[in-house]
Amino acid sequence: MLSRLVLAAVFVSTLAFGFEGDGFAGKFESLPKAVKETAKAQMNDAFGVSITSAKTDQGWDYQINTRLNGKAHNIVIDEKGKLVALKDEADLATIPPAAKATLEKQTDLTQILLLEKVTEGDQVSYGATVRDTTQGLLIQLRVAPDGTLKSRK
Repeated sequence: MLSRLVLAAVFVSTLAFGFEGDGFAGKFESLPKAVKETAKAQMNDAFGVSITSAKTDQGWDYQINTRLNGKAHNIVIDEKGKLVALKDEADLATIPPAAKATLEKQTDLTQILLLEKVTEGDQVSYGATVRDTTQGLLIQLRVAPDGTLKSRK
């Protein structure tokens, strides 16, 4: 009986050790040094939620998903530590009227699932993920502050 308890304790310890790096802190520490430095500079008082990575034509991009003041604040950084984009949760009341008008022309505003302000360098745009109820699809829209439709996927 004692040997089973010892064996069970060793097994549980091994499981705990194996999953130690699966949380935000563990994943954050495993990021490349340049990515970590840029992320720390951009996070301020944000609460870390998750980290994802994606292979692009230029290499790897890392998205650090955080919450700041109760809203999504996501940071996209390339593998060399260059800030690619900031994506901040937005609502219709905070976007420019021209951008809102374009979204109204493109979709039923009640079907917006996600709305974010996207800052890439000195360029700002607004991204919306929208449910198309007629086709049952999700549509991604990108609109400039002046109302120009930049993309629809």
